[in-house]
Amino acid sequence: MDWHQRPVVKQIRDAVEKRHIEIILVAPFVMLTAVTILADLPPQPTTEGHPAPVSLVAKAPASETEQLPPPQPAPAPAGAEARSEIKASEPSATAAPATPSGPPDLVALRALYTQDPAFWPPATIDPEVDYVELGVPKLPRRQDVSDPLAQLGKTLFEDPLLSKSGHFSCQSCHHRQLGWGDGLPRSFGHGRQEGRRNAPSLFTAAAQDSLFWDGRATTLEEQALGPLLAPDEMANDDLESVVARVAASANYPSQMKEIFGSPEVNISRIASAIAAFQRTLDRPTRFDRFLRGAKDILSDEAIWGLHLFRTKARCANCHMGPNLTDGKFHNLGLSYYNRKLEDLGRYSVTGDPADVGKFKTPSLRHLARTGPYMHNGVFPSLRGLVNLYAIGGGRSARELDKDDPLFPHASTKSPQLKRLSLTNAEREAIVAFLKEI
Repeated sequence: MDWHQRPVVKQIRDAVEKRHIEIILVAPFVMLTAVTILADLPPQPTTEGHPAPVSLVAKAPASETEQLPPPQPAPAPAGAEARSEIKASEPSATAAPATPSGPPDLVALRALYTQDPAFWPPATIDPEVDYVELGVPKLPRRQDVSDPLAQLGKTLFEDPLLSKSGHFSCQSCHHRQLGWGDGLPRSFGHGRQEGRRNAPSLFTAAAQDSLFWDGRATTLEEQALGPLLAPDEMANDDLESVVARVAASANYPSQMKEIFGSPEVNISRIASAIAAFQRTLDRPTRFDRFLRGAKDILSDEAIWGLHLFRTKARCANCHMGPNLTDGKFHNLGLSYYNRKLEDLGRYSVTGDPADVGKFKTPSLRHLARTGPYMHNGVFPSLRGLVNLYAIGGGRSARELDKDDPLFPHASTKSPQLKRLSLTNAEREAIVAFLKEI
């Protein structure tokens, strides 16, 4: 008997087809987590032909046999643990939930969103949120990129001389070809130690009021020095040793003299140069071009995704303004309190229990190039992110922690997180928009 005909396997396969369960592989065991998806909702009706336009809620033809994307490859054990705790599930492919409104009239939607943003449909924003409309940020000028101080900073940024071992540079974790990150869930540093956080992209570092996932630095100059002393990054014993190595090099003193008027090498000049380089990293996106008048650059699906981003999906409550961030700190239910991946976020900086599990809202600019996602890098795909928000975030703390004084804070998620009823097509439209920003 072939393996796929064995009774147990056949039962599992039938269960997948009939009830849509999520199968999560956690090496070396296989854990089956049954998740019922909107079972009480009737099938979404289909229509024939093209619907008559009715503002933004006219129903368009839709296929209810839409196939789900293929399953993600099994991540590393830590990522598997994260997914099993979050239980972010897909909508059923065989019985898509009915919604009060089907896909909108995409012609009418495009007409609305090719206007000035001042005339866009109102965004769905909570009363306590100080909303700023999406827009085009101030981008580096060509002369900023060619500035001698920025060029010196680029050289320092790429030089492993800054690390104790001589093996790691800033570029090791923030590489241009990897979206100014490193493409890993969590970065490796000195002695091949794995850090506990994902390397943040630097595209919009110049526009941020606070830096790092926990906001512990308030300027680019301060941020530039942090990794130099971190034991799991560049692991220098002190900043003086960094200055000594740079000063002993063949070229840096002469470059310092050209820029600052003297060949002195000091930590302030090193930090200023690296910060100047980091202020030149952002580049235009396709969404920037759309906002500047390239009306046809976004697909209909992406424009629908833009509309959902601002309205039904509620993304704009935190990802707003030209840089697509509110610059604040939120608990998304991903602190893994009292568990292997525990990270208390902002609390480690402020000591305020209210900050347990809060992390800085990242900019979404160039998002498709900056995965994997979240502070611990446990989400490899944009679709996974959309699924997380659709279920109202993760689960930070378990009931066994309830007597811990920090439990109420760890288990309190951002009020902007709400469970959402998003169809498969809506989720795909949001992903299409995210790829353009």
